[in-house]
Amino acid sequence: MRVHILNLARTLVASACVVAAAPAAAHHSFSAEFDENNCGEFSGTLVEVDWQNPHAYFFIETKTADGSTERLTFQTSSIANMTRGGTRRQYFVENIGKTLIVRGCASKNGTDNRYAASFVKLLDGPVHRVGQDVEGIFGSNR
Repeated sequence: MRVHILNLARTLVASACVVAAAPAAAHHSFSAEFDENNCGEFSGTLVEVDWQNPHAYFFIETKTADGSTERLTFQTSSIANMTRGGTRRQYFVENIGKTLIVRGCASKNGTDNRYAASFVKLLDGPVHRVGQDVEGIFGSNR
């Protein structure tokens, strides 16, 4: 009986070690992924929204200097933060095909055309905060 309990205990400890060693999905801070010193405004046509946790993404198409089309990806704050602030998925869905102005900060990992969005605005609409205000546009974050 003692040998059986000892073997069971060893099995449980080994299983716990394996589970603890498994990689976890990490959520990183803004500064780990995006450059707060490399931000700008972008204008383009809203073409898609991908509403998922922990962050939603939306995509705009812009024209480059040579006249070709370029697709930009914007990551938002958490869906819970946006919803509390009054920006829901329906805002993006209703405005697909319209021109948006977006304030965004570039990705640090070198991925082209990937940004963290701070706010979005239709040409004739109010500003919607959809991300962190790392530049202090809406007041100090520090």
